[in-house]
Amino acid sequence: MIFQKNHLWGLILLSLMTIYSCSMEKDGKQELRIAYVMAPGGTSHAAALKIGELVEKYSKGEIKTRLYPNGVLGNERILIEGLNLGSQDIVITGTAVIGWYIPEYGLLEAPFLFRDYDHLDKVLDGEIGEEIEQRIFDNSRLRFLAYLHRGSRYLTTTNVEIRTPEDLNGLKMRVPELPVYIKSWDIFGANPTPIAYSDMFMALKQGVVDGQENPLEVIYTSHLYETQSYVMNTRHLVGFYAVAVGNRFCEKYSEEDQKIIRKAVLEAAKYQNDLVQEFEKEYKRKLEEHGVKFIDVDREAFEKLAKEKLPPEFKDSWEPGVFERIVNVK
Repeated sequence: MIFQKNHLWGLILLSLMTIYSCSMEKDGKQELRIAYVMAPGGTSHAAALKIGELVEKYSKGEIKTRLYPNGVLGNERILIEGLNLGSQDIVITGTAVIGWYIPEYGLLEAPFLFRDYDHLDKVLDGEIGEEIEQRIFDNSRLRFLAYLHRGSRYLTTTNVEIRTPEDLNGLKMRVPELPVYIKSWDIFGANPTPIAYSDMFMALKQGVVDGQENPLEVIYTSHLYETQSYVMNTRHLVGFYAVAVGNRFCEKYSEEDQKIIRKAVLEAAKYQNDLVQEFEKEYKRKLEEHGVKFIDVDREAFEKLAKEKLPPEFKDSWEPGVFERIVNVK
């Protein structure tokens, strides 16, 4: 067993060293490696393509870009940890990274916390955003170059229409492996079952769970319409992706190259954010073509439960006062 573990770690380290050794192309040009678990076809992939296009343009071709979508280099945690190992240069990551390194700010995943994207931007670009970025750097040496809007999250089910919290009635649903998701859907009345993203499709197909929640992008690009008949218009979480780099980024690139990459990332973020609403309409149309039915819900009933019952549940783990500060940002 010890030999097997050592052998496994040896293979992992060898893989990382191989990837790192390929950071320079044969012609001596730099190669910027961007990794993410999201599948091609969504807004996050469009942002990665735009970053590559702009980096090559602003560097006059001196920095080339290689994309690693769909988790081909590993799951999200492996990708994030790889930033400080040098196995990739940029990771487009979901907010799970905040729960891992600064769990006191895990409230950012609380449903119905953000009113809309304008509210989200004001929070992330303001004092609270600065606090988050400093804390995550202190705990992980990660830096966020920009934030990308992520489509709102929707509840889906295999064969049950949900209109009120009472309709959930113990529905077994897949949730991410984060406390705020588990507690939220327990409060709403479901039977939340933490399952890794990579195992979600088979869990739905085999009937291990009968529902899940995700943005329309994920529902469509992950082919969840093959198992889910209904999409509830809960729009319960206005979320975001972070464009993250580690310490190796500053070691690998000169200050001038860093400026070029940062400029490209910021411009790509604006481009991607403008695409989100357009993509939402397109994903809805495509899902309806696959026979999925969209159901309106009593959002006020869900929101009331979230705002009344979630903060007391996490009073000993969330950063004091931040929930209220976010709600009060105008």
